[in-house]
Amino acid sequence: MKDKKRRDFVKQMVGLGVLGVAAAGTVWGGKELLEREESPLRPPGAMPEHQFLALCIKCGQCLQVCPYDAIMLEDVNGKAGVGTAYIDPDKRGCYLCKALPCILACPSGALKHEDADDVRKTHMGVAIIANENACLALYNKPVPESERDLIYDHTKVLTPAERREKKVYDLPNPSEKRTLQVELLKKVEKYVGKQCTICADLCPYPEQSLAIGMVQKGKGYIPEIRSKCVGCGACVELCPTDVLKIIPRKTYDEVYGKKA
Repeated sequence: MKDKKRRDFVKQMVGLGVLGVAAAGTVWGGKELLEREESPLRPPGAMPEHQFLALCIKCGQCLQVCPYDAIMLEDVNGKAGVGTAYIDPDKRGCYLCKALPCILACPSGALKHEDADDVRKTHMGVAIIANENACLALYNKPVPESERDLIYDHTKVLTPAERREKKVYDLPNPSEKRTLQVELLKKVEKYVGKQCTICADLCPYPEQSLAIGMVQKGKGYIPEIRSKCVGCGACVELCPTDVLKIIPRKTYDEVYGKKA
């Protein structure tokens, strides 16, 4: 009850424009807080950017419970957002795990608890095709071994030996985090050597084809971003050639101007 009252109070202060909220030894305020040049990709359920910055108490609890180690904390380059949670999909996308523990762990309301009951509500941003000509599917090329190696590097639960040998070992009593991340790694390994459509095949949205699909272009294929894309960034991490990017906080309609 106390936690709920505290969240409601802070939200009310933000709604009234009171931005001098002190937490973790830092006081926020001023134009820099509200006028960042661009917003980083925030975790699922993030409030609008100015509210998120005011509400986030930089506790790192969302980071600690993230099963895929996707969430990081901004460093000094984050300016007003130093210490706040963000996702860099080039290093690890969000895989829309069940129950969204990052939201449930947030004690301040920076991540909306109302969004925790359905991953379809997590509008983090939207994907775009940033470099179509680099797409391997356009030339009917396979997923290279370097993609497997990249995901090995991104998988933090591996032992030094597993990382070095590019081989996963059966360990006794693996944690849920290890189980989920190794499962993703094994899925990637199955695509190595096969024609690349990995961005669409491994999209974590519940109804994949509503968020992304492959469409024919010439003799090959390219990804098509569709209206249910929530901007989780998994496709960005999985793409072997940096074809895709995420525009944080934008909706499909804002970027594409129509519904698929």
